[in-house]
Amino acid sequence: MAEPKLIKFPQGIPPATRSYKPGRYPQKIFESVNGATVNIRYGKQVVDAELELGFANISSENGELILQNYYAVNSDWNYVDFDGSSGLQGADSPKLRHEIRQVDGVNKPPKLRWRYAEPPTLEQTSTGLCSVTCRFRGFLDG
Repeated sequence: MAEPKLIKFPQGIPPATRSYKPGRYPQKIFESVNGATVNIRYGKQVVDAELELGFANISSENGELILQNYYAVNSDWNYVDFDGSSGLQGADSPKLRHEIRQVDGVNKPPKLRWRYAEPPTLEQTSTGLCSVTCRFRGFLDG
């Protein structure tokens, strides 16, 4: 199997809505017979982050670009790259953009890798226009 690649999300298509859930720390809680508990955390990075982008009344061509991105990412075990100008346009806070990308510094690659959680949903709204909803899940690959 080929090494996973970062596939850029189509540029110039600002989402109308964005929903982000930062995820959770991997941990296991053990409970003894007397009720005492011990929590073991397996790392310092969050997993299972969720991102949903909604695109309203975009051109059918842009909807097709999003579908092509879905196929490119899922043809192998590739990832979606939100490079700050694609998919995250309109994110008011640079801190939010960095949170979604899980970036420590400018030259370091993102730690959280995004894949489509499900196929994008395309809805034809009128001739030549569509609305698209994309759901992503964040992975930590070693």
